[in-house]
Amino acid sequence: MAMCLFLTTELKASRVVDCDGLENTTERHRLVIPRAPMPPCADPLAELDRLPSLAGVIIEMERGWPGQSHLTLAAKVLSRGRRAWFYWPNEAACECLDRDRLRSYWNLWLFVTILRAGRALWRRITAPYRLYLVVRRMYRAASDAAFEYPPGYEDAVAAPVASPLPVELPPAEVYFAERSRLALDQLLEAIAPVTMDVGLPDAAHRIAGVGVYLRTDYWAKISSGGSYGHTCYVAKELAAVTERFVCFMGSRFAMLDDYGLRQVVLPPASETSNETDLLRAHWVYYPQLKLAMEALRPAYIYERLCMGNFCGAALSLELGIPYIVEYNGSEISMTRSFGGVGLTHEDVFIKAEDAAFRQATMISVVSEVVRDSLIARGVNPAKILVNPNGADPVAYAPLTGSARQELRDELGFAADDCVVGFTGTFGGWHGIDVLANAIPAICARAPRLRFLLIGDGTHKHLIDNVVAERDLAYHVRSVGRVPQQDGARMLPACDLFVSPHNSHMVDSKFFGSPTKLFEYMAVGGGIVGSDLEQLGEVLSPALRVEDFLKPGLQVTNERAVLCVPGDVTEFVEAVVSLAERPALAAALGRNARQAVLDSYSWQRHVANVWRFLAGEAAPAAVRVGKAAVSAAPGGDKLDRVRTGDEYKEEVQDQWNNNPVGSHYATENPSRTLDWYKEVERYRYAEYAPWMPEVMEYDRHAGEKVLEIGGGLGTDLSQFARHGSIVTDVDLSAGHLGHARENFALRGLTGEFVHHDAETLPFADNTFDVVYSNGVIHHTPNTERVVGEIRRVLKPGGKAIIMLYAEHSWHYWYRLVWEQGWKRGMLQRYSIGEIMSRRVEITKNDARPLVKVYGARRLRRMFKDFSGHQFFKRQMVTSELPEPMQWLPVGPLGKLVGWNIIIKATKPRG
Repeated sequence: MAMCLFLTTELKASRVVDCDGLENTTERHRLVIPRAPMPPCADPLAELDRLPSLAGVIIEMERGWPGQSHLTLAAKVLSRGRRAWFYWPNEAACECLDRDRLRSYWNLWLFVTILRAGRALWRRITAPYRLYLVVRRMYRAASDAAFEYPPGYEDAVAAPVASPLPVELPPAEVYFAERSRLALDQLLEAIAPVTMDVGLPDAAHRIAGVGVYLRTDYWAKISSGGSYGHTCYVAKELAAVTERFVCFMGSRFAMLDDYGLRQVVLPPASETSNETDLLRAHWVYYPQLKLAMEALRPAYIYERLCMGNFCGAALSLELGIPYIVEYNGSEISMTRSFGGVGLTHEDVFIKAEDAAFRQATMISVVSEVVRDSLIARGVNPAKILVNPNGADPVAYAPLTGSARQELRDELGFAADDCVVGFTGTFGGWHGIDVLANAIPAICARAPRLRFLLIGDGTHKHLIDNVVAERDLAYHVRSVGRVPQQDGARMLPACDLFVSPHNSHMVDSKFFGSPTKLFEYMAVGGGIVGSDLEQLGEVLSPALRVEDFLKPGLQVTNERAVLCVPGDVTEFVEAVVSLAERPALAAALGRNARQAVLDSYSWQRHVANVWRFLAGEAAPAAVRVGKAAVSAAPGGDKLDRVRTGDEYKEEVQDQWNNNPVGSHYATENPSRTLDWYKEVERYRYAEYAPWMPEVMEYDRHAGEKVLEIGGGLGTDLSQFARHGSIVTDVDLSAGHLGHARENFALRGLTGEFVHHDAETLPFADNTFDVVYSNGVIHHTPNTERVVGEIRRVLKPGGKAIIMLYAEHSWHYWYRLVWEQGWKRGMLQRYSIGEIMSRRVEITKNDARPLVKVYGARRLRRMFKDFSGHQFFKRQMVTSELPEPMQWLPVGPLGKLVGWNIIIKATKPRG
């Protein structure tokens, strides 16, 4: 335990905290400091001097970069021989400061200060022009929103029957229906889908130009729920792989603002949303959107399809823009099922959908049922991707210990309460009738069981009535509709979650993919759900109610308990039985969360779109019911090193699922010799031609070489084929499996060890060379790894280590400027978190730790070595802005390259 003075970001309030493990921190680490009242503190240094037993000071950070006052205070704390940390509560991460790290943060502060001053100056210079643009935009919006009827139309409609006009004009509803019908007939005649070839974009290889997200349901002024979250998370992930991104929205989504995404909120097409208004909306928005698209010339339009609006299809055809349609099920069918009546001009709404489907470059649907419905309507199956909804496993994550109890205290739940959560819209198919009938029976059988209900809707009165009639107010805590982030914050207070969906569709199967389901899974509680279409598939393998009768029931790979949809008795039995077995519920929750990490994140959801457009088969994770499981080349399930460290778990998640360099091999079948050679050709011919010479692959024949983090075995095989006796130690079992197979296919021999590099499992003085290329900056205690390298080297042995370079173009331009400043990430995240999110290429939601180093810091870390040599390398043309891409990247890499290589020798004697 380390007793420290914890300071708020304003440095005006403090308290003493007792942090387990803080004394062992060396660089960046995961840490949670529970919130508590903070009394005023006028002079932190005086407070520190008054309490000599304190180890140091922790300074809370609300934005990504520390201010001058934070840095000055930290420097003074260090000068007193105490320790200092910066702590980001929203990241649950702290950074241990020393003189070198403090110098890095001063550099960051100076960089941001210059940018802020430049922005303020630029705004003053351009203020008159920006005022002109605002006025012009307001004028255009007002002009475009006022739809022009034919001359005399409004007078004719309002006039008595004896109209002076020679031709009787139809009512507005008929007029817009006929106009849309005619336009759609013409559009359907001219359909010409636009192809899109983007490869597999990621944060380092973005889609050039502008991406557009389009959602025109002006009547849906929402702040939470599945539809809201889906839009925000998808837009966020689309923007992450597109150079520029803008959302054209029918109403403002605050969460898009929180993510720093640009929104253009279209003026409401009407004050209401009846059938006439929906038909009219297309003609209000079309001229506005056409002007915008002509100016932007987007690389693609991604549209969440809305009833009656076919702007996206029309603009795709007219301007030749690739068009991605997101279709989450038939709103026409929903109107029939839950509105009680059909639409008067249903054929027009169906034609609008047909136009979108036929013009679409591809269509992303949430379930097999939706796909089947489109195929039945004549849509080409080759353009349909079944892409289930998902969750953000960072926003929706379990809480433990005091943080969880503080949340439960806030919500009024005792430590021994079993809390059952439900979130979402209280309407239609969400099973509110089942839940309302079940609550009294559940509470009667389990007095310590309480409900947390988040949301509102047309069927909420069913719950309210039964709570009032049965006097269950103590058992049912209803917080109503809350912002999306607040709902995510509250869910970890629950022990169990329920998804009692029941199909009330009158003309189709249940076609939904409820986001609440994936959010429950991500939070990691036990789930009781309906075995209804995709719900049952995603939650399988699962337990059934009858399984609770089995003696010694154990969870293996099950994710939930499934019930017959609409069966209240079975639902009650499942909830009560699971509440009585908290350990079993926790095991189900762990499996469910792992399924989200492996298969059902929003990052994977959007990556599936690009993979589909690139012509790749849908991964197993998208084929619902067969969640992806990391496997070794032989097909066996991968082992994991149980490190107890969250960052090391992220490392295993990252490279078990994303073998380094594998995404560059596209010409040969994976895990073949030609495939491994293709990875090798790219690495040494295109990516880093400097590597064979600098890394000395051919200079250690007959010597024992250890590589830390050998990846696919590409570099290690170079040492081996030049006569070295090689060993590979790797935290990623997936990488080790590849390396073994690569060696076997090449006829090479080596030893492969699955272990953590911070505690190498080798005797002292074993190796002649220890080599590591871009690995040890991903572990929390890099200095400990350096100590281990020295221990296992023979006297006179050589370390050849590459790490990411702080003083590099990639760090300052691509990360600090482009991601941190230009995209606004530094307003919310530390540069350490930005690197975790943006540096490594990923197909899942892993965010491995990433750190950068300079020669000064490395010299200190390798102080027990001699003969230090430093090399700066690695620059590729695509990293440069287009006007600079004529520059020679070889010499540039030696000045501002992303890799810094240190070579040092263990002293003899």
